Amino acid sequence: MDTDAPGPPGPELKEYTALLRRRWRMVGAGVLGGLVLATAGVFALPSTYESTAAVQVRPTGMAEFTGERSGRLAGDVNLDTEAQILTSDRVSTAAARRLAGPDSAPPSSDDLRERVSLSVPPNSNVLEITYTARTPEAARDGAAAYAEAYLEQREAEVGDLIAAHLTALRAEQEARYQELAGLPDASDVRADALRAEIADLGRGISPLSALRETVEPGRIITPARLPEGPTSPVLPVWVAGGGALGLLAGLLLAFARDRLDPVLRDTGDTARIGRVPVLLDLSAAGDAAYGPPSDDGPAGQRVNQCAHAVRARVPSPGVLLVAATAPGRSGPAAALHLAAALARTGSDTLLVRADPVPAATTDPLDLAEGPGLAEALLDGEDPAELEVRPDAAPRLRVLRYGRPGTVAPVQGTAMPELLDLLREGAEYVVVAVPPAAERADAHALAASADLLVPAVELGRTRRADLASLVAVAARFDLAVAGVAALPRQPRADARAEAAPNGSTDRGEAAAESAPERDPARETEATAQETTVGATAAEDGASGETTAESASDGTADRGGPDPQDTAADAVGASN
Repeated sequence: MDTDAPGPPGPELKEYTALLRRRWRMVGAGVLGGLVLATAGVFALPSTYESTAAVQVRPTGMAEFTGERSGRLAGDVNLDTEAQILTSDRVSTAAARRLAGPDSAPPSSDDLRERVSLSVPPNSNVLEITYTARTPEAARDGAAAYAEAYLEQREAEVGDLIAAHLTALRAEQEARYQELAGLPDASDVRADALRAEIADLGRGISPLSALRETVEPGRIITPARLPEGPTSPVLPVWVAGGGALGLLAGLLLAFARDRLDPVLRDTGDTARIGRVPVLLDLSAAGDAAYGPPSDDGPAGQRVNQCAHAVRARVPSPGVLLVAATAPGRSGPAAALHLAAALARTGSDTLLVRADPVPAATTDPLDLAEGPGLAEALLDGEDPAELEVRPDAAPRLRVLRYGRPGTVAPVQGTAMPELLDLLREGAEYVVVAVPPAAERADAHALAASADLLVPAVELGRTRRADLASLVAVAARFDLAVAGVAALPRQPRADARAEAAPNGSTDRGEAAAESAPERDPARETEATAQETTVGATAAEDGASGETTAESASDGTADRGGPDPQDTAADAVGASN
C-alpha cells in the first residue's frame, strides 16, 4: 500500500492542546476535585503546632573526662553526643515529669521522643529543640520541658563527675598523708616523695573544687514561645498542592481517556491512527461540508488542492474509491466534493453513487429520484443514458444509485465490468461506497480502483473502522493517498440514517412522499408490460431486448439472473 507521506510518528504539541480542548471538562473536574479534597482535608485533619527552644551548650572544662573533644565539634562541645543525650530515655522521662499535671500521670517517654526534633545551626554550639503538639500551649510546654530537662541532666552529670573525681583525689591524698605519718624518719627520700605527691594531688583538687562552684553546662538563649498558628495543615499549601495533584490526575485521566476513546476526534488522531496524511480537511467547514460543492472560500480551495493532488497521483483514466467509515452522508459528501473539484478544474469526471443515502436526508445536488446504478446492473440499461448533470455542478456527471426500493448488486461480478466501461467514458470515475464495517462493497471494488480515499466523520468514525479500511487497501495493494476529514453531520441527518433497514426505509419514505397514482394509468402500464413480456418470450429475445424492456420500466424483476443480464449488457455495450 502506497501513501503520499507517512503519518506522524507521535503526538505533537498541537495534539496535546487539542486533547485539552476536547477533555477540558475532565481536567477541570480533576482540578476542582483536588481543591475540594485539599480544603476538606484542612478542616478534617487535626491541626499541629510547633514551638522551638534554643539551648547554648557550653564546655564543662572537663573534656578529658567527658569526651567533649571527640566527634563533631562546635568549639569544645560534641554536639552529636549532646543530641543523643537530649533524646535519651533519661531526659525524656524528666521532661515527662515536668509535663505531668497535678492530677494526671506523666506522658510516655516514647511518645515524647516522637514529637521532638533537633537541629543545629551551622558553626554554632546551639541545639534547637522543636516540639510538636495538638495545641499551642502543649507545644510550648513540651519544648520548654525538654530544654530544662536537658540542662538539668547535663548539670547533674557534670556535678556527679566532678564530685567523683574530687572524692578519688582526696582519698588518694589521705592515703599519702597516712603513709607519711607512718615513716620512722621524716627526712628520708620516701618522705620527700610523699610530700611531693600530696602537693600534686592538692593542685588537682583545688581547680575541681572551684569548677564545681562555677560550672555552667549551658543556658536557654531562646525560650519556647506560644505558636502564632498551626504548622500543618496550612490552607494555602494544601490548596496549592491539591490543585496541582488534581491537575495532574485530570491530565492523566484525560490522556488515558483520549487514548482509549474508540472514536476519532480530530485530524491529528486520524493521521496517527490511519498512518496516512489528511488529504482533505473540512473539519472546520461546518454544515457547508455537507452542502453543495463550491470553490468559494477556504474550504472550496482546500477541495481544489485535494483534486490537484489526486490528479498528480493518478493519471487519467482512473477510478477513485471514496469509502465511508461511518453511516450517513460523510462518504457521499466527500466523494461529491472531490468529484466536483475534479470537474471544475478541467477533468471529465463521473460520480457514481454506490452508497444509498436515506431519503429523509437532504441531497446537496437536489437531484430527483430516478434510475441509475441499480438499473444498469440489474436491467442492463446503458449507464450513459442514466447519467444526469446537476445544476449545482454542471460540469459533473452523476450516476444515481437507482429508483426507490431497488438495491444495486455492487458486490456482483458485473460491477467491475461496469467500472471498466465507465473508465473509458471519463477521465476520472469517483465511486462512493458505504462503510466497510457494514458492507463489503469496498472489498469488491478494491481490485478495480486506482486510489482509495477514506472519508472520516470526526466524532463518529471509530478508530478500528479506519484502521480496518486501511488494512483492506493494503490487502488488495490499493494505494491510499490520504484521508478526507469531515465534521459531524447535522443531527437531523444523523437521526435519518440511524433508522433500520436503510434501503427499504429509503424506498418507503419515497413512496409515502410520492403523489397518488392514477389506477387507470397503472392498469394500462400493466397491460403493456404483459404484452411486451409475451412478445419477448415468443421471439426468444436476447439480453439487448431485455435491456430495452427494462429501460421502458416494463421488465419483470423475477426473470433471468440480474448479474448475468448486466454482464451481457456490458459486453454488448463494449
